[in-house]
Amino acid sequence: MTLYSDYPAARTRQIIADVMGVVAVIVVISIAAAVTATIRALGAFGRDLERAGLDFQNGLTEAAEALGDVPLIGDGIRGPFDAAAGAGESVAEAGRAQQAFVEAVALGVGWSVALLPLVLLALLWVLPRVRFARRSSSLRSMIANGMTADTLAARAVARAPLAQLVAVHPDPGAAWRAHDPVVVRALAGIELRRAGIKADALP
Repeated sequence: MTLYSDYPAARTRQIIADVMGVVAVIVVISIAAAVTATIRALGAFGRDLERAGLDFQNGLTEAAEALGDVPLIGDGIRGPFDAAAGAGESVAEAGRAQQAFVEAVALGVGWSVALLPLVLLALLWVLPRVRFARRSSSLRSMIANGMTADTLAARAVARAPLAQLVAVHPDPGAAWRAHDPVVVRALAGIELRRAGIKADALP
């Protein structure tokens, strides 16, 4: 696949655009990652809450087990401690829920920050570059298989801007129909330049 034009000026513009596009992608991804990490850091509160709840639960569970060994009154004493230990589990669960919420928000905001710029880059940079590469490669293949300047001239007459056509000849359509070789070659050159192919590619 042909990625770049045969014309130095056009090729330089394409290379600069590609470098800028790659840099833009890296910057967008870096910003999105930084935003995600910043929001994700808010989950530290949830982790602390979970840790505190588990520590509270474990402490009360151990105390309940120790008091449960007291003869006669052990079972009655450990009941409130077991209940309080359950509250510690509730605190820990609240911490885990907060972490899950923060993670969901971090990922959602991170993707939102990245998605719009990446879509714009795809439309403004990637898509035109892919179209150029496909057009150039396809036309080179057609020329190799015998396409002549007449066909390319006809395509130029049908599609090229009028300013480019009249720069070749005051009445390019009439000159093309008259098979003026100079005009036909010049019109074909318009289509070749659009595909980034030099005129000497034609036989």
